[in-house]
Amino acid sequence: MKKVLHLFPAYKIGGAPVNVLRFIKGSKDKIRNYAAACNIDGNLFNKYVEATDDSFDVNLTSIKLSSYLKLLRIVKNVKPDIIHANGKGGAFYAFLIYIFYKVDIYYTFRGFHIKYSGIRHTFHMLFEKLFSYCYVKAIAVSHSEKELYLKTTGVNDIKVTVIGNGVDISKMQLPSELQGVLDKYKINIVSLSRIDPVKDIVTMLKSFALLNNQDTALHIMGGFLDGDILYKEKVESTIKSLKCSDRVHLWGDMPSAGNYIHNFDLYLSTSLSEGLPTSIIEAGLSKIPVIASNCNGNIDLIKDFETGYLFSKKDIAGLVSKLQLAIDQLGSVEQSEILIKNLNQMHSYSIDSHVNKLIELYINKGIEGFTSK
Repeated sequence: MKKVLHLFPAYKIGGAPVNVLRFIKGSKDKIRNYAAACNIDGNLFNKYVEATDDSFDVNLTSIKLSSYLKLLRIVKNVKPDIIHANGKGGAFYAFLIYIFYKVDIYYTFRGFHIKYSGIRHTFHMLFEKLFSYCYVKAIAVSHSEKELYLKTTGVNDIKVTVIGNGVDISKMQLPSELQGVLDKYKINIVSLSRIDPVKDIVTMLKSFALLNNQDTALHIMGGFLDGDILYKEKVESTIKSLKCSDRVHLWGDMPSAGNYIHNFDLYLSTSLSEGLPTSIIEAGLSKIPVIASNCNGNIDLIKDFETGYLFSKKDIAGLVSKLQLAIDQLGSVEQSEILIKNLNQMHSYSIDSHVNKLIELYINKGIEGFTSK
């Protein structure tokens, strides 16, 4: 049975940790799984401890010699057959490990996007190109993410495949505190978005403020990382400047937040870039309308007036128009047809499908006769 060590920055509610945990639980009889990340959320870390053969607390949120040395000791003791890196943080440490241990490396982007500019962007692209000579296969979670990665980095197409996230929901009632807040409004809009520039929360807030619905509230579920503290302050400052600030609610990280989406009326994403947004899949499974920006990842799921409502990134006027339309169409035949089409496509993103495709990739190394360098 193959041993896989999963690397990602932190045990924290969000795309990578949640999706990796789903894979670990779904593959427990086929793969021996291990994990290493920074223990930010003790509850999530404990779930990893229960699900894996072993989980380790290693700070991968920044470049630290102590973290690197700790990882080398872990690899020496565990002797994994595979290291699966998630995101840039996981990728960097996997690259450093490869210097000493030539294990098979797999790399899932988890929302590849252009974060830097100037010399930092140049070095980032150089790293991605260099790292491509180390990993067996890179995994994009959507076709648009793969296209963006190949176009931006110049990596050979044969090195990258697409495997969508595995998602499920178990519909739950909101905690009484939250339900009491929702009951104050006729319409409740929700977004599962961490406070991060790539989620473009500021555009979300400014657009919401322009709606003419006084009985509508905006709820944002998601925390933030230390590196985004300045953006968090910008978001809080923006909220204070709005006349509708009392109708904007920041709920922070909520475990299993996708299970609560069905309690709301509309789902909103203003992201500038996504891999394959789990929360939009969860909204589709919850049968609530989705309004989403036309960024990579989102466009793999939302087709305008077919499976949801699409608007151009950062287009405040366009977003206001689509939000108002979605509100006006609540309960209509037109919107019911959109919800049915969206629900039908979401069933293809099952956890079993994701697990089987990834295990097959591990075993066959992507294509017949393909081996890592």
